[in-house]
Amino acid sequence: MSVAAIGSSMAAKSTDNIVKEFDASNTAFTYYVIERDADGNATSNKTELSDASVDIVVTGTQKVFDGAVGDENTKAGVIYLNNDNTDYTFTASGITLGKSDGNNAIEISMDSQDCGEAVVAVYVPTEQYSAITSASDKSLKIMAASTLEVERLGFKYFSIIIGILFILFITITCVCIKEKSTVDMKTASIGEMFRALVQNDQAMTIVITIVLVNTALYITSNLLIYFFKYDLAGSNWQGNYTLFNTFAGGMQILAMMLLFPLLRKAFTTLKIFYVCVIAEIAGYIVLLTMALSGVTNVFAFFVPGFFIMSGAGILNVVVTVFLANTVDYGEIKNYRRDESVIFSMQTFVVKLASGIAALVASICLTIFNIQESSAAVLDMAGLLNKIANSGVLASIDNSSVIGLRMIMTIGPTVVLVIALLFFKAKYILNDEKLQEISMELVMRKSEGIEEK
Repeated sequence: MSVAAIGSSMAAKSTDNIVKEFDASNTAFTYYVIERDADGNATSNKTELSDASVDIVVTGTQKVFDGAVGDENTKAGVIYLNNDNTDYTFTASGITLGKSDGNNAIEISMDSQDCGEAVVAVYVPTEQYSAITSASDKSLKIMAASTLEVERLGFKYFSIIIGILFILFITITCVCIKEKSTVDMKTASIGEMFRALVQNDQAMTIVITIVLVNTALYITSNLLIYFFKYDLAGSNWQGNYTLFNTFAGGMQILAMMLLFPLLRKAFTTLKIFYVCVIAEIAGYIVLLTMALSGVTNVFAFFVPGFFIMSGAGILNVVVTVFLANTVDYGEIKNYRRDESVIFSMQTFVVKLASGIAALVASICLTIFNIQESSAAVLDMAGLLNKIANSGVLASIDNSSVIGLRMIMTIGPTVVLVIALLFFKAKYILNDEKLQEISMELVMRKSEGIEEK
C-alpha cells in the first residue's frame, strides 16, 4: 500500500510520461467482449465485435512503449497492458467502467509502439456483457495509464525511507543503550558451542521440533499466493490474498499477546504445545476440505486461517519457553550454562526451516508446471489463445491445481504429525522434572559447586 501511494504520487509529478493515442484509422483492432461470472472468472461466452470503432489512449514512460524484452515468457517489442500493470477506465457501447468498479478487466496486446495491429479483450459481468453485445453502438474507448513506473518509483523511494529510518533507529539504540554487565565470563570456542548443543539432548529435541513446526507453516505461506491466484482465482485474487494475509498475520500476533496468557491460566506449557499442534493439523484438514469442496469466499478461509496462524503464533512463545528450560537442564547435565549457544539456535533453525520450505515450494512449482511470474507478456497470438481458452493460460491445468492443494495442506500436516510424535517421544522436561532440576541447581549453588 505504501509503495502504491508513494509511487502514484511521484509518477504524477514525473515529466517523463508520454501520451499516445491509437485508433482504428491507423490500427487493425481485434476486439472481444468476454463475460465474467460472479467470482471474476471468464466464461465461455465471448463475442468478437469486428465492426466496432476502437480508440485507445495510453499514458506511460518510453520504457512502456519500447515493449518488453526479457525471458522466454516475453516478446520483444510487444506492449501488453492488463489489470496488473495498468489503471484504466473504458466506455463500451455507452457503458463506462473502471478498474475500481470491481468485476471487470482489460487486456491489450500491441505488436509495437507504432501499433499496426492489436488485440483487445474487455472482461465484464453478465449484465454488462448482454448490454454491450446487444447494443447498436459498438464503440470502445479506453483510457489506460501504465503503473509500471508507479511500482519502480514506489519501491525506490520506499526503500530510501526504510534505509533512513533504519540508520536513525540503530543510531538511537547505539547511543542510548549502555551495557552494564560487569561479569567476567569465559568465551566459549566454536567446538565448545557445538559440544554444548549436541550433549544437551533436550535442546536438540527442541531445535528439531522448531525446524519441523516452522517448515510446515512456511510451506503453506510460500505456496499461498499460487493458491489464491490459480485455485481461488477471480478478478480480485490479489485483494483477497492481501486480506487473508492481513488477517493471518494479525491472528498470529494476537495469539502470542492474548491467547497464550489465557491458555497458560488453565493449562501447562506442555499441554498448550499439544493443543496448538493439533489445532494447526485441524486447520489444514479444514483448509483441504474447503478447497476440494470448491469454496471460493475468502472470508470462509478465515476459519482454517484462525486455527493455523493462532497455533503458529502461540508455538513461537512456547518453544522459546522450552529452550529456556533446556538451559537449566544443560547446566545440570554438563555443569555449564550455555544460554547464548542455545538461544542463538532459534534464529538459525527458523532460517533453516525457511530454506527447506522454499525448496519444497520450488519443487512443487516445477513438478506441477505452475507459472511463478504473474507478469508474463502476451503477444497477440498468446492473448488470442487465452481468449479461446476462456481466459485461462495453458501454464496450469486442473491436475496442477489438485497437486498444489495436496502439497500445501497434506504436506504440512504430515510434517506436524512427525513433529508431534518426535517431541512426545523425546521431550522429558515436564513441570515435575523442571522443579527437580531447579532444586538441584539451588543445592549446587549452596554447596559452592562451580561450573566446569
